[in-house]
Amino acid sequence: MSEIKINAALVAGLTATALGIPTASEGKDFSKPAVTLPWAAWFNLPASTDPSSLGAGGMDETVGVFQVDLNYPMNDGTVNILAAVQKLRDYFVAGRRLVYQTQCVHIERVTRNNLRPVDGWQQINVSIYYSANTIRPEV
Repeated sequence: MSEIKINAALVAGLTATALGIPTASEGKDFSKPAVTLPWAAWFNLPASTDPSSLGAGGMDETVGVFQVDLNYPMNDGTVNILAAVQKLRDYFVAGRRLVYQTQCVHIERVTRNNLRPVDGWQQINVSIYYSANTIRPEV
């Protein structure tokens, strides 16, 4: 269940940023809008889950990257896409705790790559690094 709860906490955080543009969800069909309109897509990229204590009922730490791809019209300049980057940075600040059904996800940091053309849009990928501790089930 922790995988589901971690993912749900991150998606709820993205919703709270109120980007105001159509957003593709991982694992769901999405029709891209016309190349004159902006849109986003998100992907949860878990890196590893490692024990942080031993034994049944111990703790595991999951770390990963929640990536948000921002796609804005070509030749739109940088103001609009950078405003969206800033909304994500402002919400997912280092130290923020996102909680979904008692599962806490800690935000570590936010980075972005350079603006570049991708499939008819200009794109910036925003990487939100996170960690979450979960209780290992007893067997």
